[in-house]
This record gives sequence, structure tokens and C-alpha cells, in this order.
Amino acid sequence: MRTFSRTVRSLLISSLGLPGMQELLAQDAPEELIEYRYTHYDEEPLPLDKLAFGDPRRFEIDSHQFRLVKNLNQAWTLELGLLQEAMSGSSPWYVQPGPSGPLQVMSGATIQENRSQADLSLARRKSGVTHKAGIGYSTENDYKALYASYTGEKDSSNGLRTWSWGGSYSDDEISPTEASLFGRVEHATRNSLSGSLSITQVLNRNAVVQNRISLTRRSGFLSDPYKQVWINNTVLNDSRPDQRVMFTWTTRYRQYMGRSRAALIVDYRFFRDDWKIIAHTLEAAWRQPLGHKWEIAPSIRYYSQSAPDFYAPLFFQLPPDRYWSSDYRLATFGAVSYRLSAEFRQEKWSLSARAEYYNSDQSIALSGTPHNTPGLVDFWRLTLAFKLGL
Repeated sequence: MRTFSRTVRSLLISSLGLPGMQELLAQDAPEELIEYRYTHYDEEPLPLDKLAFGDPRRFEIDSHQFRLVKNLNQAWTLELGLLQEAMSGSSPWYVQPGPSGPLQVMSGATIQENRSQADLSLARRKSGVTHKAGIGYSTENDYKALYASYTGEKDSSNGLRTWSWGGSYSDDEISPTEASLFGRVEHATRNSLSGSLSITQVLNRNAVVQNRISLTRRSGFLSDPYKQVWINNTVLNDSRPDQRVMFTWTTRYRQYMGRSRAALIVDYRFFRDDWKIIAHTLEAAWRQPLGHKWEIAPSIRYYSQSAPDFYAPLFFQLPPDRYWSSDYRLATFGAVSYRLSAEFRQEKWSLSARAEYYNSDQSIALSGTPHNTPGLVDFWRLTLAFKLGL
């Protein structure tokens, strides 16, 4: 397997992030590094012809991420991650009838929110098997989460296949702000348990494919305490089932193009849950080196989902099952993302940038009941990163 060139390994493995493949192809300890990443996320304002009242300006988020990967020895690797995020803007609240269709009610005051997160993991490699255990903690003004994870990887005897498996658990506490003023729940809990299994297969010297399935079960308070629903001239709090089981199948294909020294990337993801949401994601990218130091990567991503039975922008009758939501994130809609990445690499460090534009519309969904959802979001995202090898 060491006959793979450095360029092939870099394009197929390191830069594309396939789990397990760094050990599969290189058989070396993970790259030691320090990485800083800044991301600015900016949602476009709600069009005024879709606004009932409130502030049309939507969320802006600035996040700062730090990551350290350090090999303690040939067998053990320590990884530390830190995140600081600041969010401001106005949030969709509920939808009410308008003269020519549903209109979105936005929160009137600007929301200010901060989130801090820390992750720590320890990995051990021995005889072609890697075990990795991690813990993390995330806190916001109104939300706390404590979580733990485990992943394992094992190479086949011929070194052409890697089995990966894992599980995670999260315990969350919710304490919404201004609960008594707006009739929100004052304190609630939720938890999440998930497991996954994947197979990564080297097809030949230039191609890799991976298939992954995962199952997640969430339980507890799964409603959004900041969303409300208009039901026959009455505004009630968002109400969703207290359990949700989600299944995901993902396949990833990587093909190295020898003549152009580029890599073709194709990913497909299928999602289904017991809320009757079905979603499809298809992404294609082209990673092209320019000389020995530069690389660019244009990509396009398509997403489509169907809505659960308890979703509608508004209701003229009380639903019989006591579940209802007008959260636009549950609507039937499709979305297209356009991305362009560029990276400049030196021997010990690299700089990268990525710009993304996301546009959503209910008319481009593959399936599902169409709704006139005024709150669908479009956004821009810019990411800058610096990586230093140790």
C-alpha cells in the first residue's frame, strides 16, 4: 500500500476526510497539527412582502475554532477542540394569515447568544485497530450539553478495507430565556443515543468508496421553546413528539484523475425518521491542484426533504394528535449550495478559504406536500483556516 503517491493519499484521504483511510493507506500516526478556523455565517433578510411584523434581519454568526492533534507516542494520540460562537439577529416566530398568503412573524428584538464548546479525545492504535474515546461539553445562555463518543476502526488482512464503528450519547438541559413572560417551558431535558457502522474500500490505486449507516434515537423535550404556531386565531407553543428515531445511509466515492492530478468527489446521503421526514443530499466536487502549493475545489450540493404530518405554516383547525409546528426547518423544501474552496500549502503550514451560497425553495423539492412557507432561509458563509504542522 505504500506505493500510493503522496498526492494520491493527500487528495483521496487527508484533504477529503474519509474516516479510517489515513491509517489504511499510510500506516503512520496521524498528522500532528494546530488549526485555527474562523467562520462568518450571514442569513439574508426576510423579504418584506413575506413579513407580518418584527425585524426582517436574520441571524449572523461568528465562530472561532481551535484544534490540536498531538501524538503522545506511536500508539496514543490526543486531540483537543475548542469553539467560541457569537450569534445575533432576529428569529422566525410563527406564521399568520395574510391578504395573499401566509406571512412570517419575526421576533422584534435582536437576539444575542454566545456558545462555548470543548472536546477532548484519546485514540490508541495497535495491530491495525484504532480505538478512540471522547468527551465534550457545550454551553449557551439557555442550553447545556454533555456528551461522550467512541469510535473503532480495523483494517482487513490485505489492507484494502477498513471497518469503522461507533456510538455517542448526549445529555442536554434546556432553560429558555423569558420563560414566564412568553409562557415557555422553564426547564426541560433531552437525550440522544446513536450508533454507526461503515466500510471503506480501496477499489484500485486511484479510487476509494465508503458506505456508512447510522441510527439515532432522541427522546425528551424535542419541541422548540422559541417557536409558536397560529391555530384558528390562537397562538400556541410549538409541540412535537417526545421521541424521534432517525436512520441515515451515506455513500462516498473518491476518484483520482492521474492526467490532471485532480480528484472527483461524489457523496449521497439518504435520511428517514419516524416523523415521516425523508431527505436526500447529493454533492459533487472537483479538487484541482495548481502547481505544488495551490489547490482549488468548486462544488455543488443539492438537498431535498419532505415535511412531517404535524407541520404546516398555520392551522385553521386544531390537529387531532396534539402535535403541531410551523418551524420552516421542518417544511417540504429543496436547497442548492454553491461552494468554492482554495488552499495554499507550504511544507509546515497551510492557509485555506471557502465561500458558500445557500438558496432554498419549496418548488425544487423532490417529494412531499408543498406548503407556502415564508420563512425559508438563504445564506452566505465564509470560512478561513490556518493549519500548522508540529
